[in-house]
Amino acid sequence: MNSAISNSIVRWIVFWLLQVFLFKYVVWGWGGKVYLQVHFYPLFIYLLPFATPRILTIVLAFTLGLAVDWLYETPGMHAGALVFTAYLRRPVLNILAPREGYNPKDSPTKASLGDAWFLRYISLLTFLHLAFYYLLESFTILYWNTILIQAVVSLVGSLFFMLLYVYIINPKV
Repeated sequence: MNSAISNSIVRWIVFWLLQVFLFKYVVWGWGGKVYLQVHFYPLFIYLLPFATPRILTIVLAFTLGLAVDWLYETPGMHAGALVFTAYLRRPVLNILAPREGYNPKDSPTKASLGDAWFLRYISLLTFLHLAFYYLLESFTILYWNTILIQAVVSLVGSLFFMLLYVYIINPKV
């Protein structure tokens, strides 16, 4: 079995377990509104190899999102937000592409493209993921200011744990 495939299978399981048994309980808010929710699991989609077909990325996002929804009891919200993120992954990669392009055998990691590129990449995708998630949660654009605050606050918390993982584990594939 290819090392990228075996790494992805292990990563899917580990990220799901971390999200539903640890990060589910990292919440903060006031006035009956949650402003900080750590979304760690999108990192799975971010770290998939460049050569991963878009349809496979979307299917993996859907399965991981549904698995998270199952234990969060949020029918389809995480799946919808992660599919949205997986769909936007390729355009974001195209926008952030270096002049020489990407090596199709690589994964978008800090080891392959550098710290600054990787931070821009996960920050942009995580913000889009969180904004869409909170938009689904509120089910209206009328609360755009609350959605924006929730997305930014959750972005800081989510990025902290994602970067902690990336700097400790240092995934190469």
